[in-house]
Amino acid sequence: MKQAFSRSQRNGTQLTLLFLDLDGFKLVNDKFGHDGGDEVLQQVASRLREVVRCEDTLARVGGDEFVLLLADQDKNVKETAELVARKCLEVFQQPFELKGQMCRLGVSIGIAIGNGECLPDKLLIAADQAMYDAKEAGQGNICWANAVKGSPPASDIF
Repeated sequence: MKQAFSRSQRNGTQLTLLFLDLDGFKLVNDKFGHDGGDEVLQQVASRLREVVRCEDTLARVGGDEFVLLLADQDKNVKETAELVARKCLEVFQQPFELKGQMCRLGVSIGIAIGNGECLPDKLLIAADQAMYDAKEAGQGNICWANAVKGSPPASDIF
């Protein structure tokens, strides 16, 4: 993140951080154990990697949470973020196969946009809070963070 923020500041580009939290993952762990949960997390990561550019960063930050950093954006930042978020939602339309059984998961996504002037921690906190707002709105929602210093205002659910 630090490198992406440095590039953003140097190049005058923006960044988008999507904070993803799986819906229904606890049931997978309860039914299949932690080994089964780990296998599903690997399947989730594999599917999510298919919807991002090679220069973007996908990371599991703990438990059933992932972050996706879209760096070096200069045009149509909000539209690009919405497109990627919708593609992330689509990843969960197909069930995951585990030990010959199919299981369904969902995802709640929080989005924050910033540039090199905002602090990485602030962007992460804003996207995390937006994800909680998405969860509160119900499974499979996407919420925008309230404006972060250095970011365009966006505060809606879609």
